[in-house]
Amino acid sequence: MGKSKKEIFDRLVLARTGFKFEYMTGIYLNKEGKMYHLVYDFAWMEFSNQKILIVRKAVSPNPR
Repeated sequence: MGKSKKEIFDRLVLARTGFKFEYMTGIYLNKEGKMYHLVYDFAWMEFSNQKILIVRKAVSPNPR
């Protein structure tokens, strides 16, 4: 992903590289009713049939 905050990947590519779709630390439903699967500092959702959107959460510069 590099420095980008959002990126879309093929589901098949993620599965072939060992992405574990069943691993998550929480679930978030947005205003549109779309479900994000939370995994620490990342979230992913099914964007389309075979596409997965992965989002990197913003990290506060001064955590308390």
